[in-house]
Amino acid sequence: MDVLIRASDIGDGNPAVVIFLGTFNASEFLERSRNGRIVFAGDSIGRNQWESLLCMLSKGVSNQTSIYEANGIPITRHKGFFSIIFPQFNVSVEYYRVPFLVRVGRPPPNSPGQVRGSIKLDKLHWYSQKWSGADVFVFNAGHWWNEEKTVGGGIYFQEGQTVNVTMRYMEAFQRSLRTWKSWAEQTLDPQTSHIFFRSYSPVHFRNGTWYTGGTCRESMSPENNKTKLQADPLFNQYISEVVKEMEASKMKVDFLNITYLSEFRSDGHPSIHREPIPSQPVVEDCSHWCLPGIPDTWNELLYAHLLMDDFRIGPK
Repeated sequence: MDVLIRASDIGDGNPAVVIFLGTFNASEFLERSRNGRIVFAGDSIGRNQWESLLCMLSKGVSNQTSIYEANGIPITRHKGFFSIIFPQFNVSVEYYRVPFLVRVGRPPPNSPGQVRGSIKLDKLHWYSQKWSGADVFVFNAGHWWNEEKTVGGGIYFQEGQTVNVTMRYMEAFQRSLRTWKSWAEQTLDPQTSHIFFRSYSPVHFRNGTWYTGGTCRESMSPENNKTKLQADPLFNQYISEVVKEMEASKMKVDFLNITYLSEFRSDGHPSIHREPIPSQPVVEDCSHWCLPGIPDTWNELLYAHLLMDDFRIGPK
């Protein structure tokens, strides 16, 4: 597919300008990444994008059976981390499941009784120790930052040894981004690290949420009426602000904005055709995306941004 990138996607806000950057070329992407590491870190929508890139890059390998997971772990597992190796190019494409990016665990002693766990806003996830030395980073967060998955379940927000039972999840999200930013500035090489923070991936539940009978099965084609699209989520504003601050310090960082274009594709989710989960009722999936599908476009944009930066890892 030809890779087009609108000027609005790269930050100047003018959707009328389109830059043609050629066709996605898997073998060239791998060659430019030779001897390198590409790291995805985030929630399961980040995994969705990682899986998409694996499929896309596999087309650039002469012997696809040579591709393997470094630790022998089947990628049907949904927790932990994976490192897929493309030995022909000595490239690893890795995924780390960190829905909040920061740490989640037991609260400190003597916390209020309603506190079952805490999200440590000032501590990046332990997996971050494994990310150092990578060349391309694609982060995402947002889908777990809601009432249900935090304070609604007794999971409150902690800084230092103090749990704040009144902090709202959006303020906590902002604070977690500051922790991520500090880690990136202190740990990553601003000259060689290509950092992306992907924007919020739209969900398309109608008439309820995922656990109250929400549905998207009626969506059989892309939306063609932009007035029906949802407003840009506040998550994007906070992510964009932090990325701009990092850009000002001369880091190679991009806000990979996929929200608006993906909002048109309410038909792109697995819906009732989701992966079955034993002993659970059928719940529609209007959050993740079918493959091949929308995340392929996200990766085409990722590739376009890298081409614009003349990305090439070189010998190590």
